[in-house]
Amino acid sequence: MQTEAEKYLISLLRKKLIETKFKLKLINLGAAKSTVIEKSLLEIASASEHDSFICDRADIEDCQIDDFYVQNSYIAPLENLEKIPDANYDLAFANFVLEHINNPGKAASEMARILKPNSELILSMSNPMAPEFIIASFTPTSLHQLFRKEDQDKAYPVKYSYQTIPNFIKIMNQAGWVLKEERRFPAVYTYLYRFPYISSLAKFYDNMLISLNLKSLQGHVVLHFINQNKKTVKIDK
Repeated sequence: MQTEAEKYLISLLRKKLIETKFKLKLINLGAAKSTVIEKSLLEIASASEHDSFICDRADIEDCQIDDFYVQNSYIAPLENLEKIPDANYDLAFANFVLEHINNPGKAASEMARILKPNSELILSMSNPMAPEFIIASFTPTSLHQLFRKEDQDKAYPVKYSYQTIPNFIKIMNQAGWVLKEERRFPAVYTYLYRFPYISSLAKFYDNMLISLNLKSLQGHVVLHFINQNKKTVKIDK
């Protein structure tokens, strides 16, 4: 099931693709083998007669795929993207990756380094303060895998090293990123929709969070940043 956060991330990427008059150079950070986001962008590129785009890939494991829009695939963690040149991309995105890294400060610095000044970064990520992710932080990765379909990428251990979303935004600010937009979405139904009876309770809970505007308890977040860093910044936090 595609999450509302992923849908919104894709909508922001599509908007940027349509608005930009030149061929964008993107990078999918934490790409694994998934091409869902890129395929969605190809549909828009074709419909708008846009001159397509380049979308490189990076992940801690082999993420290479055979598609015409990919020029480079890097095996590299977000905290160490030294294989990628400085100021190399117009736009980057990471779909539920940041919760798995150990050092968000270094990741923020590296992402700023490989993107051009005034470029944009769109992230979907988990809110560690949401009840479902408080529980997830104490459960084994093997249990997380049970909630994923067979055709999905494997589950990775969650770290939540950024602790809270406001703290993560502060870390990003230190690396030269300025927040343009923050959107939150309830997430429990996303994980439980395949389970009878429980799924109904999950949907009720999510709808309650929306109706009461309890954003602090909503599990998924999309953050849209602008890179205002004009030089390489190294952060060791």
